[in-house]
Formats: sequence, C-alpha cells, structure tokens
Amino acid sequence: MGKILKVGNREIRLMKSYSLPNYKSKTVLTNSIFDFIELWLMRDTNAVGKEALFYWRQAKNFYESTLAIPIESKPLTAYYCCMNATKTLLAIRNVPTINISHGVTASRSATKGDIASDEITFLGAGVLFELSRILGDPVVKQTYKLQDLFYNLVCIHRTFTITFSAFTELFIPISEIEFENVQGSNKVYAKFTIDQHYANGHIKKYIPTNFEIIPDDGTGTMRYRCKNRFDWDIHTQLGIRISNLNKYHKKIRRNFHYICSTSMLWYIKKHLPRNPHIINRSSMSIIYGILHWLSELVRYNPSAYSRLLSSKQNWLIKEFMDIGLTQFIDEISSEITGLNIMNRGYKSHVNK
Repeated sequence: MGKILKVGNREIRLMKSYSLPNYKSKTVLTNSIFDFIELWLMRDTNAVGKEALFYWRQAKNFYESTLAIPIESKPLTAYYCCMNATKTLLAIRNVPTINISHGVTASRSATKGDIASDEITFLGAGVLFELSRILGDPVVKQTYKLQDLFYNLVCIHRTFTITFSAFTELFIPISEIEFENVQGSNKVYAKFTIDQHYANGHIKKYIPTNFEIIPDDGTGTMRYRCKNRFDWDIHTQLGIRISNLNKYHKKIRRNFHYICSTSMLWYIKKHLPRNPHIINRSSMSIIYGILHWLSELVRYNPSAYSRLLSSKQNWLIKEFMDIGLTQFIDEISSEITGLNIMNRGYKSHVNK
C-alpha cells in the first residue's frame, strides 16, 4: 500500500467543487450557507463582485420565500432561486448575464404534467448552458425525458425507484475517497471503499470501467481506484503539485455523485451499458432543468400541475421540492467558492 496524500498535515480527499476546488483551504462550517457566501462575495468590491452579490441576495430572498409558501407555488420561487444562484456563479466567472436566456425549454402544448411522458430540451445557449459548460457537462442541444432526469438524480433516487419500481437502482454508496501514492513512484491515484452492504462479488460487474479493484489486504474490504494517475513529486514546488491535483480532480470529479447532508455522502453510478435511461450530467444541471419544467407548469398549466400533485407521482414531487433546491444551493456554493462548505453538525478528521 502507498501513502495517503497530504498537504501539510491534512489528508487530501475529493472536494465538492467540479471546476476550481481549493485544496489549500480547510472545510468551512456554518449554520447559514447564504450568509457565508454573501460575506465571501462582499470582499470583492469591483463591478463583478457587486453584480454577483446582487444575484446572490435575490437567490436568498427566493429561497426564504420558497420555504414559506405551500407546494402549489414552491416551484416558481425555487426556480428563480436556482437561476439567480447560477447567475452568481456566472458573474464571478465573467460570463455576461444581461438578457441571458434560461437555457432550457419545452413545448407548452405537449407538456402534460406527467413525469413519465413530458420532455424538456437543454439548449445551446443561456444560463443552463453556461452552468453545464463550467461543470463539464454536455453543451449540445439535447432533449431529455423528465423520467430519466429524475432517475439520474442521486438525492431523490430511492424515492424515484419506489415511485417507478420498474427502474433498477443506479447508485452505489462509497466512502473513504482518498488520494494515494503508488508505492515506489511519484504517481497518485484516487481510491475509495464500497459500502459494506454492497461489497460482494455481484457488485463487481457494475463498477465503471475507469476504475480497477485493489487487491484484498486481508480485511475483506472492497476497494477500488481510478485507472488515471497524476504526478506528485515532493521535490517540485507545492503550487505545481496542487495544479496537477486540480487538473486530475476536474477529470475524475464527474465520476462521483454527492448528497447534501451533515456528513460526506458519495456515490458512484453503476456501469449499465444497456440501460437507455442513463444521463451523464451533474446533479446541478438536472435540478435546474426539473425546476424549470415545474415552474412552467405552475405558470402556464396550473391544472396539469394540480393533477400531478394528486397523482401517484406526488410524493416524488414533494421529496424533490424538499431536497432538490437545498442540494443545488449546497453544491453551487462550493462551486462559487471552491470550498467544501458543511453544516456545523459535520464531524470529520479530514480538512479541519
């Protein structure tokens, strides 16, 4: 076995940010993620910082409104919270936001308020397009079934598979995502442990092909590592090593899926090449698309939305509205800052 990678005395593990993770920073603990990001943005006093701060304060107002109103109206304020939080990210990345389109659309005449049949189109420009570009998601015009978008959203996956029982479970829980030196070399790979309830011979056929199993160390623990490696030569400057780590992180981050919680909950998606319902997109772009669909139902087809809330899909909608927006804000906050931001109830020996 090699040595776990450290910067100073801190063990390095996977971070939530896709694009610009800050591996020099400790984990941020806060009871108010909106207040923390607001204060973080206030440090930038130029025009870009002021624009981003305005969008973030709007997002906060829409978030608080969403918590206060019933589910019949929640999608509208939730979507605008999501959109303005995204515009915050775009502003600090110097993406023009004036008169920018939503980046997602649907046929209002064909939209019936049915998860199993409705579709939306991710466009080749607009807010969602720019978010997808930053996250490394596909940036081509693409139409998706709402059913498939919900299916690929890890934070409500159990609820989805109960609602649509014909769909097989898609995510495998993992832990201990670490970076380890290849013994006797300057190469480093990411490794992780399969949750003990899933660790059996049967699960091996579902592990994505860009991972390989680590030989059993005698404990019976099932561990895997990325086939990709990166250079970490202790004789080179720390800045160069961190740059190598960031490039590697950006390459592999899309293989891991995160659920907002008081602990770090990570998953990998099963390798199911014959499953036509798999979508390789981040949770953030999926949540954005679903919220746009729901908000359009509320605005333009309230009777269809009412039927949806009375259908067998209503629990899934309720769970999505309770969890999806919080998941989005948690993830995009880390994307804005590059930091791991956790609730004060979080306890870990990592990145203290």
